[in-house]
Amino acid sequence: MKSQIGLLVYYYIYDNFIQDKRFEKEVQLIENRLTDLGIAGKVARLALFRNAEEMIRDEVQRGVSTVVVVGNDETIRKVLDVIAESGLVFGLIPLGPHNDLAQLLGIPLGVAACDILSSRIIETIDVGTINGRRFITGISIPNFSAEICCEDRYRVFPEGVGSLEVWNLSCGMTNDVNAVSNPCDGKLETIIRTRVRKGWNVLHRRRIHESVLPLESFAIRSETPISVFADGEEMTGTRFDIGVESMILRVITGRNRLFSS
Repeated sequence: MKSQIGLLVYYYIYDNFIQDKRFEKEVQLIENRLTDLGIAGKVARLALFRNAEEMIRDEVQRGVSTVVVVGNDETIRKVLDVIAESGLVFGLIPLGPHNDLAQLLGIPLGVAACDILSSRIIETIDVGTINGRRFITGISIPNFSAEICCEDRYRVFPEGVGSLEVWNLSCGMTNDVNAVSNPCDGKLETIIRTRVRKGWNVLHRRRIHESVLPLESFAIRSETPISVFADGEEMTGTRFDIGVESMILRVITGRNRLFSS
């Protein structure tokens, strides 16, 4: 299918929850706007027994150049691997709850996202990996006290139970400053927070100690199973190998994206 921007073929992946009647009007507005902009394309709907990766690979053989997810962060997780591996351009029309990535990319909810697609501002960003699975935003471990092996060069042992965050494309507070990680630097911002005793007073007050390590790869080793959340999806285990694939994902962003390339 031709668009106004040369020979671009768009493939739209609708998550299953989009079929809910409460999204019916918004979906109609989206489809009409895509047609007006000349970037309408084939639509596929995810279902329990349909393999999203196989569907996309089939369409790549037919000339698809851009895959647009219509859904939320969970939808993106289902197709991230095949989009990155195929060298496709990734677009997003966020609908429903849980759309943290859309905010980071500067993409508004619903029909307004169609104009972002049409503008086609493409940034190439890093993608993180954990035990062979890719993630875009980051990793969090709320209750963390395990060993970290950093790039096979040194080890870090937290002083006590704390938390671990790994940022690829994330924002939040570090060292009391609101910060946004750079998803184009080939590094993962690894933030370790632990509570340490403050002075020797009888109340044993504690303060938060924070360490920030920019790493290309590291490993987590725990004696007991721990829960790790990668892009919000829970994984459980005692061993996690974490790394970064530099500049592998081409993504359409808005002008109000929160990161600088």
